[in-house]
Parts: sequence; C-alpha cells; structure tokens
Amino acid sequence: MPGIVWTEKNKCKQCYSCVRHCPVKAVRVKNGQAEVLSERCIACGNCVKVCSQNAKTIESGIEKTLDILHQKEYKIAILAPSFPAAFTEGMAGKIIAALKTLGFDEVWEVAVGAELIGKKYEELLNGSFKPPLISSACPAVVNIVEKHFPGLIPHLSPVVSPMIATGRLIKLVYPKALVVFIGPCVAKKDEMKQVKGVDAVLTFKELEEMILTKNIDITRLEPSYFDGPLPQKAFRGFPVSGGLFLSLKDPFNFSRKTVIVDKKEDVLPCLESIDSGEYNPYFVDILMCGGCVEGPYFKDTNYFASREKVEGFLLQGDKNDKDRDTVSEYLKHIKNAQELDLTRRYSNKAVFLKSPSEEDIRKILNYTNKYSLQDELNCGACGYSSCREKAVAVYNGIAEIDMCLPFLLTKEIKEKKRTEEFNREMNAIIDSSYDGIFVADGDGKTLRLNRAFARFLGKSPESIIGLKADDLEKSRIIYPSLTKLVLKEKRRLTLIQETGTGKKVLATGNPIFDEEGRVVRVVINARDMAELNHLSREALDFEKLKTYMEQSSLERNQGPLPRIVSISPVIEELLRIALRVAAVNSTVLILGESGVGKGLIARFIHENSPRKKGPFIKVNCGSIPESLLESELFGYETGAFTGARREGKPGLIELAHKGTLLLDEIGDLPLNLQVKLLQVLQERELTRIGGTKPIEVDIRVIAVTNKDLRKMVEEGAFREDLYYRLNVVPLVVPPLRDRKEDIEPLIDYFMAYFNKNYGMTKSITDDAMKALVDYSWPGNVRELENLIERLVVTSERNCITIQELPEFIRGKKPPLQKIMVEGIMPLKKAQELVEQQLLELAVKQCKTTYEMAELLGVNQSTIVRKLQRFKDKQI
Repeated sequence: MPGIVWTEKNKCKQCYSCVRHCPVKAVRVKNGQAEVLSERCIACGNCVKVCSQNAKTIESGIEKTLDILHQKEYKIAILAPSFPAAFTEGMAGKIIAALKTLGFDEVWEVAVGAELIGKKYEELLNGSFKPPLISSACPAVVNIVEKHFPGLIPHLSPVVSPMIATGRLIKLVYPKALVVFIGPCVAKKDEMKQVKGVDAVLTFKELEEMILTKNIDITRLEPSYFDGPLPQKAFRGFPVSGGLFLSLKDPFNFSRKTVIVDKKEDVLPCLESIDSGEYNPYFVDILMCGGCVEGPYFKDTNYFASREKVEGFLLQGDKNDKDRDTVSEYLKHIKNAQELDLTRRYSNKAVFLKSPSEEDIRKILNYTNKYSLQDELNCGACGYSSCREKAVAVYNGIAEIDMCLPFLLTKEIKEKKRTEEFNREMNAIIDSSYDGIFVADGDGKTLRLNRAFARFLGKSPESIIGLKADDLEKSRIIYPSLTKLVLKEKRRLTLIQETGTGKKVLATGNPIFDEEGRVVRVVINARDMAELNHLSREALDFEKLKTYMEQSSLERNQGPLPRIVSISPVIEELLRIALRVAAVNSTVLILGESGVGKGLIARFIHENSPRKKGPFIKVNCGSIPESLLESELFGYETGAFTGARREGKPGLIELAHKGTLLLDEIGDLPLNLQVKLLQVLQERELTRIGGTKPIEVDIRVIAVTNKDLRKMVEEGAFREDLYYRLNVVPLVVPPLRDRKEDIEPLIDYFMAYFNKNYGMTKSITDDAMKALVDYSWPGNVRELENLIERLVVTSERNCITIQELPEFIRGKKPPLQKIMVEGIMPLKKAQELVEQQLLELAVKQCKTTYEMAELLGVNQSTIVRKLQRFKDKQI
C-alpha cells in the first residue's frame, strides 16, 4: 500500500536531512534520491518539516474533502485542540465561520473525543490493566509500536484517539454524516485508513489553501461558534505536553510512576528501555511532537508561543459555551449511547532489517576507507548516527555505500588530481594535432587554439586568445567567421575560410550545448586546403569508404529487427513465403520500388533463418566507389595495390561467412564484377585480389534492387547468367499505393514512434488521415515515414489538421518542370543529354562533388562516376 509521504523525483539534493531526522530510518537513498519506505514509515511528517528543498509531498486531503462538500449528506468538520496555535489569536470564531462558508453544516471540537477517551483511561488505570500502559492518542507512536516494537503491542492502550472518538460519536448521532478532521498531524491521514471513524483528514495548511482557492476573506466574516457538546476545559489542553495526564482526575496512586514523553528524541529511547525490561513505569503519556503543537504544520513557529495560544483558548473558551450541553449531558440524550465503541485493536506490522555479519560490515566500511576504529569518524553527515549503523543500512539496501562525506572528499581530491593530469595530457594532444583546433565560448570569445591553427593565421596563440569572432573577421585575420555562423545556426557547419596570410582552410564548426539547449562552446577543426588538394583521388575514395563503412550496416550486430506493420493480404502472403524461404539457403532476389521496405524483408529472412546467429553483411553496390568496390567485396592480399594495408584485408563476402550477404542496389554492380560474383555463387569460393589460394565461403545471398533487371539483361547492362543465378526465389514487395489498407496502420505506428522519440502527444484528424490514405505515395513507406516525422516535429498543434499537409497531398499536385525537346531521339541518348546538362549547371554552381550530390539529390559516388563518364565531353 502506498505511503502517506513520498519524495518528488529530482527535487532531492542529497543533503540527507530526512535520513538524519527520521527517528526510525524509514528513508532509502537510491540513485541519489531519497525514497520513503512505507513499510517502515510511521507518518510522523518530520522529514517534511526538515526538507529545505520541499521535496517531500504529503498525501493531500483536499480532493476528498471537496468531494464530500459536494455531496448531499450532513457534513461536519472536527477541529483539533491545537487549532488556536495555527491561526492568529482571537480568530477561532472566524475560522469556524470559514468552515461553514466552505459548506460544512457543523463544526465540532476534537476535545469532545479527548474527554470521551479520558474516562476510558481512568477506568484502565484504576482497573486491572497490566502495566505499563502506553497511551495511544498519537498515531505516530502507535505506528512505531506496531512496526518497530511489536513486543509492546499488549501494553498499548486499547482505546481510540480523540479524533476517532469524536468521529464515532458524530456517526452515532448522525449515521449518514460525513466527518472531516482538521489538524496539524500527518499521521492522522494514515490513522484514518487504519481505523474507522472519519472520512477525510486535512492539515491546517490544506485548509488555508481551500479558503484561498474559494476566495474567502476570513477577516470580513462574522464569528461563528462550535457545535456539538461542550468538553471540559482540561481536555482542550490535550495537545500540549502531558495533556492527557493533566486532564485525568486526581488523586491517583500511579502519579509517581507516570512518565510524560513529548519529544521525538525521547520516544525511541523510552520504548527501547521498556521493551528491554530496563524501565517499568505504570503509565506512559507519550506524544511525538511536543504535544501536537510542534507537529509538521508548525514548521516555523515557536513551541512556547504555540502552547500559550492553546492554553489561552482553554481559559477563555468560546462565547457560546454556556449554551452547550456538557459531554455527559449530551450523552444522556442519546438513546443508543451505550453502542459507542471506543476500543481499538492492533497488529504486528514489523519488517525488521537483516543483521549483517561482522565480515559484511567490515567489507562495507573498507569500501569507504574505514579499516580501523579510528577511521570510523561517526560524523553523521550521511544521516546515520554512526558508521556502523550506516553500514547496516547499506547491507539492507536502504543507503548507498558512497553516502560518506570524508570518503567523497578524499575521492574528490583524487579525481581532481586525475583531472589535472588528464588536462595536461589533453593539452599536449591538442597542441600536437596536425589539424588546426580552435575553441570559442557562447559569446564568440576565443578560449584557446593550438599551434597548427595559429600557424594558419600567422599569429601567436596568445595574441588571439580573448579576441571575439567579430574582431577576427573585421581585422581579416580569418574570414568569414565560422564561429558567428555556428552560434547563429546552432548546428554543425563546414565552409572554406581565408586567413590574413592568404591561406585557405577547410573548417568544420561544431556547437556544444548545455542542458538548457544554449550553445556554450564552438569547436572548430581546420585543414589547409592546399594540403588537402594534394591528396590523391584514391586517398579521398578511401576516406569516403571509411565513412561509408562506419555509417552503413556492415556491423555484425544489426540490433533488433524493426517492426513490420501491415494488415494487407499481399504482405501477409509475402511474409509467409519469406518464412518458408528463410528455412533453406536458396538465393533470394527482392524487387520493388524505392522505399517499399525491401531491406526490411531481407532482415526478416535472415532473422528467421538458421543463420540468424551469424553475420548480416549489407553492401550497397551503388555507394562504394567503383575503383574500390572489387577490393571491398573480395578483399586483397599484402601489397596487392598502392594504398593497400600492409597486412591485407578480408572482403565483405568473406566477412559474411556462416551468415547472410545482402547486395543492395545489385543493378549498379559493374559488369566486370558481375562475373566474379557469379563465380562465388556457383563455386562458393573466392580469391582475394593479389592472391592465388581460393577461400571457401558459406553464405546466403539476398539481392535487392528497384531496377528492372530483365530489361537490363536485354539492354546488355546486366549479365543474363548472373540474373538467373540470383533469380532463384524472386520476392516482389508491392508499392504502398497497391496496398492502401496498410497506410493508416503505418501512420498510427509512425505517429506513436515519433511521439515517443520527441516526447510529444500529437494526433491526426480524420480528414487529414483520409487525405493521406488517398495519396499515391510515389516514395512509398519511406516518403510516408519522413512526412509523419516532419508533421510531428513542425506542427504547432497537438492535433495535425489537413491544412498542415503539403499542398500536393491535399489535392493540388505540383506542376511538372518542363524540359525542352527539339526532336525525336532514343530515350537512352535523351537521358544522357539531360544528365550532361544538369552536371554542367551543377559544376558552375558548386565547389565540391558533395555539394553537387546534395543539389541533384544523389550520392557523391554517383556524381564522381557520371563525371568520369562525361569527361571526354569537357565537363
């Protein structure tokens, strides 16, 4: 069952104040956050009182009370005797009036219940009850006994608290009445759940919140007065220290053997001494919080001033006291008064901590550098009274082992030394870097630069540090300012800069953000363009291949298989066939338009095959430069060609041994390599470049393409024998327009996925959904996924409407760009002419092949290949 008090996540600042002040150590620290353990908690509210960060939250009674006030039944508020201490002196009548303004029909004093149980205590103390008798008016004390001293349960007074006694009397008089207790005590909220008598509990603070919410100006209210019977004055003093004992009639034979315990610091020692048999009083009048007037509500008040207010009301009383029946007289008018049940039963709720062995304690102490008794400082910074007590808590999982200030200080000193050594090492590494490195802060001020960057500028590092980006740009030391652009765009940027020495450098600026999303650093890496231009095309190709290898799916561990979302019969049939194919090693050819999910079907086959524990090697035949494709597919031996690794390298086909080789964009594979691939498929072996010994490979080949291979065979662009070798089991993935029933489930899936990724809760209107379903989706699932992500990210509303969809989806298709055709010519020649003209225009507009690729919407390798093809035409 959840507790009454809990910690608000991330508000806790690890001060351990709640641990330190919890009398029963019912607080667990986990991952740096304090958690209240409900099975050990006594609901005293002390952790709430001492928490400087307001991280502790008490279960609110406001909602339950508001619900009661909206009901038709008779509603009665009962005020704790400590209420005079909670409000300005002389405001008692106005507080009663405020309660009736809120909607309560009557307001009673809980002192009535105190008088009722007072008589029960007199009977017990003058009767045959076996001492010691421990008072049960304080629910926190009852919780301590039930959860931590179950051996004392027989000594707990079998009498309810004043709150429960008052509630039960009201419900005897008004059987359907709803009763709300108002007081300073957190533990009353727990008692309400354990013992029947009241329907809701409010703290004084919660009452103030309700009055403010309802805009009730107490100062303008006419005073009202208590309802119900009039308690004896002595019982109005119940909430002060020794209030119960002082209210009992004199003389008693037990007075000398009565102990009054009213401080939380004394409660546990008293109960421990009674439990151990060292102390045997006759009567224990025991309260946790200085007699209620030091309860959790009275956080910033003076105990003696609070006590004075209570005693002042006790002496002064209420103006209508003379018009009220005493409790005794009131009971005479109740026919079934004898049915008033003021008894209470208790149960053993103890959950004791495990006792560690001395060896276990020593291991825990040794971790925090405590090897001898002198090392155990018992400083209490962790919240525990001794290092050994904290070790027991660690053993039981309610404290973290590094909750030790001396240990953390020692650790911090060591960390500081390591950080200083690391900084010296990093400074040496940065200064020895061949690349120029430049660092600026969030205002563009230069923080540091290495010797290489200073060499580009022709300046000393000391003369640049402290200068702002504007100064460097205006003085033409380096321009244009990449720092300014990165600060403005808040993203990674690359451009060519010029320096005052006449050098051109290729610089990349990266923003570094803080937790609030502000750019706090700009780090720039720069290289001399003259040196870069001297690198051979082969070196550039190798660098590109390295990037491809890192970003593509060449890793053996591909992660979990993405979900296949479909309800269409055609996909269901496709997957059924794929499952049958997966069980054997047949070569598979997957056909379909771009974006339909051919790669996903390939992964599905692999993950459901006997080879699923083997590697899944994906090769994009159109992304690797043609000059390197053979060496990457088939590998090479030592010294096979210029630029080859000294130790040689296995090819991608070889890496797929005992697994699956996915040949993506197989239609782009050059003809000369198609022969070698055919040989691998036929003979199940390959020979590395520069090698003579064949290597056996056990692979399953899945080829994927969006091209018409049969037509390519007819045109001589693809080998017929390879086509038939690949086309063993053809699988055709239909376009999205041919399976309209899948569009809505896919939209739902992508909406849920991107909502979760970006922490949003976007939805989509029915008319927008219909427009998306009706669209033809030439880009298939990939186009749909990209559009949904764009809508989730850019929509300012929680519900995406049809107006936010692109115009061509709403029904207006974008106009086609017209190309001038001067006469009839073969389509292949026309295509070549258009490509040549587009490349000529791109060369004029762009500085690099990467920019050309981005402009034309293709891979950079495609640009390089087509430039090579048209080089004889003066591009």
